[in-house]
Amino acid sequence: MKKIIALILSLSVFALSAKADDKPIDYEQLPAAARAFIQSDFPSLSISFITRDADLLDTTYDVHFTNGLKLEFNSKGEWKEISNATALIDTKYIPKEILASIASRWPDAGVKKIERYRQGYEIELTNRLELKYDKHFRLVEIDD
Repeated sequence: MKKIIALILSLSVFALSAKADDKPIDYEQLPAAARAFIQSDFPSLSISFITRDADLLDTTYDVHFTNGLKLEFNSKGEWKEISNATALIDTKYIPKEILASIASRWPDAGVKKIERYRQGYEIELTNRLELKYDKHFRLVEIDD
């Protein structure tokens, strides 16, 4: 019995740790909500490439633009992450409470990346600070 339980546990750990590589896909293979978001917010930008990462528990889509912008979407087509390697991201994607918090503490810093989770947000600033906010927009962690 112990061997069976150990085998099941081992197989479970192996299955959860196995991760598929990002597969290139066409624009039409994105969820409709992701395509609508790109068309409404970034109609003039050129897409460099798109990948789909299908894990056991979730599927994500990464859209890379030629100007350095990257968008990550969940399986429903809702954005999870917006980042830009070469410029600041538009503040319209950042909740006003978080913008006010950043402006009061780090007035000279811009936002390079925002990640949205069920529990809150993670922000990366130009001064290399990474900030975590809970779903009530309270700053809960700073990583430098």
